[in-house]
Amino acid sequence: MNLKRRMLIACWIAFLSPAVRGGESVLYSITDQSVAYPATNRPVKASIAEYKTEIFAVNPETGSKRLAFSDANAGFLLLPGGALKGGIVAAGASIFAVAADRQAWANEHHEPDAVYQLSTDGSGKARRIFDLEGEAGARRNFSHLFVNPSGSKIGHLNYLSGKTYLLIHDTATGKLLRKIALRYGSEERTGWRFGSVEEIGWMPDGKRIFFAIGMSGDTDDAFWTAPSSPIGTYVMNEDADTAERLAPEAALHPKGPGMQADANAGAALIGVLPNGQYLFSDHENASAAGHNQTRLYALDLAKKTQKIFPLQAEGDPGSFHLSLSGKMLASTFTQKKQANLIAPSSVSVWTLELESDKPLKLLSFPAHDETPDGSWMNLIGWLEDQ
Repeated sequence: MNLKRRMLIACWIAFLSPAVRGGESVLYSITDQSVAYPATNRPVKASIAEYKTEIFAVNPETGSKRLAFSDANAGFLLLPGGALKGGIVAAGASIFAVAADRQAWANEHHEPDAVYQLSTDGSGKARRIFDLEGEAGARRNFSHLFVNPSGSKIGHLNYLSGKTYLLIHDTATGKLLRKIALRYGSEERTGWRFGSVEEIGWMPDGKRIFFAIGMSGDTDDAFWTAPSSPIGTYVMNEDADTAERLAPEAALHPKGPGMQADANAGAALIGVLPNGQYLFSDHENASAAGHNQTRLYALDLAKKTQKIFPLQAEGDPGSFHLSLSGKMLASTFTQKKQANLIAPSSVSVWTLELESDKPLKLLSFPAHDETPDGSWMNLIGWLEDQ
């Protein structure tokens, strides 16, 4: 091996290897396409309106904020949550993202083409891991990027030849490790027949994968209360071809006076706590107060006990992310200025200390513009401080 190649490998090992485990920071991105950015250092030959995404890390203990990554001078543009579900994810001290070629995007070819590992030091460096699969003459149906706890494997969903596939790659080499036609139980229904896979991720052991099937429509299966409905949370071994329910869906909803779970929405698994309990959120039907309510709760499935956590912030809660240690939760709260969905919103980011139930308002974005030609904030998750 020549000297130049050894030096290159050494540089990438330093880039990829996490430092000694320290604190945890909340990771979020701001995407803006409301301005025409200059074409300096870009393959695009003219000033055009295009995305610019900046990723920031905020330490909830100190409040300090730093720029982790910007695609301002990259040959690609990031596609975060505002444009694509699960477009940017983090694990340990690493950030991964799906991106589109800037020149292709400028030529109206608006679809992702590759997955990258991003530097976290504000330098803007990135490494292309693998290209996304596609079919001739058709748009890529990529979705749901997710990464295992160590950052060594990354997965996503892709709809190919009439089936939904789960694809898993090695992050160091980009090698495709698994391509699985997504199934649950003994049936080959993929979720797209009625609705979609709502969430997917690795369990804390790094060996098992969970995913949640959500549905909508007028069929009998559109409600989880129906005996034949596949709505629910499933768990599968990484090397298995089928998945089994985590528990009957009815057992995953919180119970108590005045609680009534929405019949066509499954409970949403957020993560697993250090004590082995499962952290969920659930959307309930209109309460006596006249509005729908989101519940945040932990379930001990073996003991059949629950703990409901307070959501002490104004607005509509969402985008829940459990910290790497499992001790903190980050989430967004959105307040609409008007009832229509494209009106500017106020978005705030809160953390919740799960042991003490102590909330903390971390960030606030007043009159945040979420219109298609404006800007948006995307809560990514947690990053291990180096």
